Amino acid sequence: MYALFNFRSLFFIFLCLATMPAMAEKLAALPVSMQLSRLSATTWQADYVFSEAVTALNFEKRGDYRSTAWKVLTPGVRYQTNEQMDSYVSSQPLKKISVEIAAYDQYLPKNYAPNNRFTDGGAALYMGFFEGAVQQAGIARDMVLTVSYQGMPGETVIAPPRFADASKSLNAYAYFGPQKPMDAGSAKIIIDPATPAWLTGLILETGTKMSNYYSATYQRPLARELVLMISVAEFESPGASMKGGATNGQITYRLSGKSLVKDVPPLRSMVKRLVSHEMAHIWQENVSQGGIGENPAWIHEGGAEAMAMDALENTGLWSKDEVDAYKNKASQTCDKLKDGPPAYERDYACGLQNFMNMSLAAPVVWRALISETDRTGEYYSEAMVNRLAKQVAGK
Repeated sequence: MYALFNFRSLFFIFLCLATMPAMAEKLAALPVSMQLSRLSATTWQADYVFSEAVTALNFEKRGDYRSTAWKVLTPGVRYQTNEQMDSYVSSQPLKKISVEIAAYDQYLPKNYAPNNRFTDGGAALYMGFFEGAVQQAGIARDMVLTVSYQGMPGETVIAPPRFADASKSLNAYAYFGPQKPMDAGSAKIIIDPATPAWLTGLILETGTKMSNYYSATYQRPLARELVLMISVAEFESPGASMKGGATNGQITYRLSGKSLVKDVPPLRSMVKRLVSHEMAHIWQENVSQGGIGENPAWIHEGGAEAMAMDALENTGLWSKDEVDAYKNKASQTCDKLKDGPPAYERDYACGLQNFMNMSLAAPVVWRALISETDRTGEYYSEAMVNRLAKQVAGK
């Protein structure tokens, strides 16, 4: 009996000792540094340096971005891809992998544009696509990535805003180009010189009014300086396209279409709504912790719609009739999409309808949400929205 107990104990101890290193490696994130250098107007080089040798560098797949725009430079490293992942794999452990990145002007559905290029030769790269994980002898590890930036001689480099959470620091664009940013109150601005004067003026005017309104209404001045970038893709194609994206401490707009050249009322209305929506995201993320995470997109997208409608009406940028018409159209869109397959528009339309159905003013709900996520560090969630909506309704 004693011998059997001893054997089993020794076997259990041996098993624990054998598995503990692997378990620890899975849990520990690997420190990784990367220098992003601009080589020419259309190429960059990313040099990853690992604190320990690795056998693979893995990324979540983003359409054909890496398969068409990234070229591995390190001998012995091969590119592999499947439906979920892009990988750079080595048969031998190594401590450095270098890739060359070409300009990529396409859009990625439901993703940030990898590149926003300016007509004066400037360019902004979305840094979230440089985050990934590593592999060591078959063991996957997250990585903590620290990035340094090197522009071409004489050009300006604006790095993404820095956060204590390293991953948040990369959820934005890095700018390389000839422009020195203009100061506009609490914001720094890079504007493509090809942007029509009427559009530049309207974006800045609307952005200033929204900033003042959100700051006063949500009782929170911006915690970090805002960088605003406006780039022009082209003005030759028919129609008008103005795509915007808000990240931590940054808003980018990408313009295209010859209809944007002329100042007409429908375009002015579209611009005001887009600027108001993207500025709303800045205040949703204007917290020390928490904010937008892996939650249903209707919360932050529909929430930004609700915040924008409130702001547009109360600043007089839209009339009440314009706001009501937009809300009615969103409700009609939601009714068509809500029982169907997932659709990008549904997050906006049904999200706005969800907040409208609370019968509470958008600032009442979002003041509570912003304060709660800042206090607890929890990301916005349906449970948080439902709980706080009931609380503020009860008051």
